[in-house]
Amino acid sequence: MVQYFTDIYDAVSSALKGMGVTVKHLWRKPVTQQYPDERWVLPERFKGFVHNNIIRCDACLQCARACPVSCIYIEVEGKGKDRWMTRYAIDYNKCIWCGFCCEPCPTDAITMSHDYDQSVYFRQSFVYEFVPPDAPVPSDPAKREAIQEATLSRLSTI
Repeated sequence: MVQYFTDIYDAVSSALKGMGVTVKHLWRKPVTQQYPDERWVLPERFKGFVHNNIIRCDACLQCARACPVSCIYIEVEGKGKDRWMTRYAIDYNKCIWCGFCCEPCPTDAITMSHDYDQSVYFRQSFVYEFVPPDAPVPSDPAKREAIQEATLSRLSTI
């Protein structure tokens, strides 16, 4: 019989504690945000997705060598100043957002953006190709710049 009243007391006191927490939060400002319209303000040093500015990139391969998980794929043709990048891809499935790839870049072409919320339906979509696979390899520097400009405008629409 004593156990019966002890159980009733425990149930009532537990319910009152829970209601006390609920009542305490009734007059506080809510912390819920309406995503994607509202977002948290990110700190200045936040490291999001890695972005490569192909116009500035000289295909030195330093970022790929510095990456600890080998998520940067670069293919080049030619040597020295005539070197031309035929593929630059980053596999965000592997990327650990460490920022090691940004440090050795002599042209500051690769940077960490503040973008963090990309959703895709297929994992293969997380391999971002910065150079289109059918891009021709011109020998004329003026044509190279025109192709780079066209590639950049194509990437900005994605």
